[in-house]
Amino acid sequence: MTKTSRTSRVIATRVPPETRAHFVALAARHHLSASTLLAKMVDEVLKTHGDISLGSGGQRSLRETENSVGLADRITLRLRNGDRVLAAERAQSRGMKTASYLALLIHNHVRDAAVLPPNELDQIKVTNAQLAALGRQLRMFGMPNTLAHPVAPDLGEAIARVRQEVEEAREAAAAIVRRNLVSWETGAGSARA
Repeated sequence: MTKTSRTSRVIATRVPPETRAHFVALAARHHLSASTLLAKMVDEVLKTHGDISLGSGGQRSLRETENSVGLADRITLRLRNGDRVLAAERAQSRGMKTASYLALLIHNHVRDAAVLPPNELDQIKVTNAQLAALGRQLRMFGMPNTLAHPVAPDLGEAIARVRQEVEEAREAAAAIVRRNLVSWETGAGSARA
């Protein structure tokens, strides 16, 4: 029986359900679990082929891959029952592919960032442009008119207050866009929206 340790790694493969059923039955016939039988088979194959250096087959060890920049950027995840459907629904609602959505979630989590999906960031940019246009229009309304005595003196003050609030909202939206772009491009953390 093969002993597993904390440093053991998983070798996995996909087979049709019938093949898996036959393999499980074969393992049971020898009073073994399927994983134990597979481990024994791997050991036997490696024994029959003698010493093979780790660099000779084009494969890299896990430690080598994890320490090399760019080589370990692709991973495979096994999701729990129902998670894939839920992730796909959330991704679709944001106009993203499921894998891109999950990569964004992981990026935000591990970098402690708050990067928005591209279409949501685009919506904020559009809103920011609309706020800037509204601010320009309010500035036009707030200009002193040619009358000696304004008809509604409070109107000018109200427009000035609204202009100030619109400008503050525009600046806040612009800051969100800037933090998102910096966080996504540099990978810097603490970009809270």
